[in-house]
Amino acid sequence: MKSVIVLCVLALVTVTAAGAWSQCPISGIYSTTTGTISAGRASEAWCGEVGPGRHGNTENASSWDGSVLGAQWKVWGMYIDETGAFETGRSFDAFGNGWIDYETNYLGGEFWLSKDHIWSDGVHDLTGDIVYYNIGTRVSYAGGVPVGATSNIFFTASFDGCPGHMLEYVITNAMLVWRSDSGAPRPDNYPDMLCGANNGELFDVCCITASIREVVAAEESSWGEIKELYK
Repeated sequence: MKSVIVLCVLALVTVTAAGAWSQCPISGIYSTTTGTISAGRASEAWCGEVGPGRHGNTENASSWDGSVLGAQWKVWGMYIDETGAFETGRSFDAFGNGWIDYETNYLGGEFWLSKDHIWSDGVHDLTGDIVYYNIGTRVSYAGGVPVGATSNIFFTASFDGCPGHMLEYVITNAMLVWRSDSGAPRPDNYPDMLCGANNGELFDVCCITASIREVVAAEESSWGEIKELYK
């Protein structure tokens, strides 16, 4: 009888350990250039004072494969910190043609990666929390009027139930395609505005490179050091 109990306990421990291990992601580099991650679309809701770059504005991004939104990955809930977007540089000619660069830091946020993609086992979806989220944006002007905005996005994140892995150096380009104050009709198949907002911006997201890797215990790098690399 004792042997049976011991065997049952060992079986339970084995199954539990296997289940926990299977929830960890598969390390690798996933890129739109190699077809190993889908491009996406994003919204930024103007949740407080109306306008871009304001404190509290909240992002919601999803994969887009040309027909289905959010089938492969989602990142949502990142909100602009109290500083808001701040200018880091500008250049204009005498006719008002040029650009202004901004940097924006966000707080909070979560992510979801589909269990059916090559980074998982086909059984467990991958989820986690955003650790650091930063956007650098260049707004282009013609004749003193803003005519476009392109953003570079970098974030790091930790996985639920798998502290030995991290998602980092995820860099994308996001192109502004619509603003609620433009007077143009809102295009279909973009992520919802969060916080119940009706005003905000929509973006097309391309050129993604995502790294999933296992953390080595002896590493001495910190999130602060990682942030410094991308300022």
